[in-house]
Amino acid sequence: MTDEDLHKIWSQPTGDERPLSMSKIERSYAEVESKIRIIENAGKLRKRRKRLRSILLMTAAVAASVAIVALSSIAIYQSFLTKPRGEQIFAAAEPMEFIECSTVAGEIKTVLLPDSSKATLNSESILIYPKAFSESKRSVFLNGEAVFDVTHDDARQFVVSTGSFKILVHGTKFNVMAYSDDDVVSTVLCRGSISVLNSRDEKEYYLVPNMSFSLDRKSGKIKIASVNADDATLWTSGGLCFNNASIMEIINAVERRHKVKIYLGTDKYDQDRITAKFLHGETEREIMDALARLMPGLHYRINSLGEIYIN
Repeated sequence: MTDEDLHKIWSQPTGDERPLSMSKIERSYAEVESKIRIIENAGKLRKRRKRLRSILLMTAAVAASVAIVALSSIAIYQSFLTKPRGEQIFAAAEPMEFIECSTVAGEIKTVLLPDSSKATLNSESILIYPKAFSESKRSVFLNGEAVFDVTHDDARQFVVSTGSFKILVHGTKFNVMAYSDDDVVSTVLCRGSISVLNSRDEKEYYLVPNMSFSLDRKSGKIKIASVNADDATLWTSGGLCFNNASIMEIINAVERRHKVKIYLGTDKYDQDRITAKFLHGETEREIMDALARLMPGLHYRINSLGEIYIN
């Protein structure tokens, strides 16, 4: 079963958006609660797949990458329903329906939220939000990347939760990149102001426009930097921008954008950092040609299935 097949099953019955009752969410989670720990291991296997250490490892990792899609969605539901210390966000007596919106590789989708805020989802992203926001808060959960353009509302704070941090805002525009299988997650502020609540140390970090917050999930290292916010949102118009990016960050982005599998058969590029922009909808071959020029010694080939092998 491919990632696309799994997405079709997950998206049934029909339509881009589907309401999910609280009872259904809790029941679905209960059925696989014992397997949630597989998510982290599946993410690690997916990265090892790209290393292509052996045919056996590649096969096992591809299967794990399929499992992570379904399990990540279920874990998202549970995280969305509870606060970090286990306190429920919504009272049990309050009926609440949720909508799940997701994208597949190569797809970008704009979602209109209940308060008229907009969220533009990048490829392979999942956004979960209530069918109607409560009177006191507007909470959504993201696994993946999205640009949020939030309607101002003094009475109801807007909160974006990811697996690593929360973004607190009233009205503004910002980009969030928080894929479950990426080592580094980040947010960039385009306009207005936001604060980022780090889940590890529970510290709050305030950003102004053209500033970024990034977290290395392995080391726990946090970086606050000045950036060009336009670069962070370039993907919404079909471009790709890499700023001091690792080879794995580039591989992940190209895979998501072009719906292609890329296998890395060496670790000799692990310390290299690349800065590059692709503004004209370049194909995966054109991007690989550019990388080969930027990284001396890099060679790649594309097989008959369109898979890319780097050595």
